[in-house]
Amino acid sequence: MDSQVADRYAESLFALAEDENAVDAYLKDMKLVDTVLESDPVFIQFFSHVLVSDDDKYKLLDQAFASSVSKYVLNFLKLLVKKRRVRYIRDIVRSFIGLCNKKLGIEEGIVYTAYPLSDAQIKDIAGAVSKKENKSIVLRQIVDQNLIGGIRVQINDRVYDDSIKNKVEKLRNELLGK
Repeated sequence: MDSQVADRYAESLFALAEDENAVDAYLKDMKLVDTVLESDPVFIQFFSHVLVSDDDKYKLLDQAFASSVSKYVLNFLKLLVKKRRVRYIRDIVRSFIGLCNKKLGIEEGIVYTAYPLSDAQIKDIAGAVSKKENKSIVLRQIVDQNLIGGIRVQINDRVYDDSIKNKVEKLRNELLGK
């Protein structure tokens, strides 16, 4: 049921983005909202709390996003507050990003590294994987110190693993005859 609610709201926002001929802009705005959500888990708790008035929530949304997202995306966030749907925001954002990516021919993946990479490095890796996959790939980074070094890229169910951890495991299996 929760995914149906999220999908319905995401589809509505996506339809508006298409009507406005601004899918790229809306995608950028919703990715910003997603970044804010990931950086502060209290966000959802605050905007879902029944003892905080809707007017206070609207003011905070205006302060946080008025200068950085379109008025339609801001009004969409306010609608979620009004309809008591903020608890679905993460799923809505993910569903919306998926719809935009499908429309734009983009596939999202995750690059796992032992240490943080620069945006340029992530872009270079995405470019190499895009050539291999023969489609546009956008990567999100997750730091996993268990990898020791190297990288692992996951796109849906496909994994490209060039991590030291993987190489050590392969070597160990060869030496042990597994």
